[in-house]
Amino acid sequence: MSNEQITAPDWTAIFPESTDVAEAEDQWRAVMADLQAAGTLADANAHTVIRLVEFRVQYRKAARHVAEHGAILSNKRAKVGQWNPYWSAMQQADARIVVLESKLGLDPVSRGKTTKVQRGKTKTRAADAYLKAAD
Repeated sequence: MSNEQITAPDWTAIFPESTDVAEAEDQWRAVMADLQAAGTLADANAHTVIRLVEFRVQYRKAARHVAEHGAILSNKRAKVGQWNPYWSAMQQADARIVVLESKLGLDPVSRGKTTKVQRGKTKTRAADAYLKAAD
């Protein structure tokens, strides 16, 4: 595990829109803080974190579109609605996010498997002396 800060990529080179860049920066900071708190921050995780952030940004973008236009798009000329392609993109991004969060130990189930259990100090009580075996 590394105590040094992993440098964030140049999000402007990855995302053309400033809103996506801002979202990526926020997501990067959040994931890095979670990894730091869990004690699992490592240089080897950098590429996985970048992919996680990219999928989170794509998910949010698709979710905004679906929230605005709905999962089914209606067309005045066509009598039958069409699935919104952003709905499919949102579902696929969600599936990848779940896998990557699990790999990084960010979801509750895998967090217990990747982090060490911190045990508190044992407190001495009067009953402990009473229950000790007699010599």
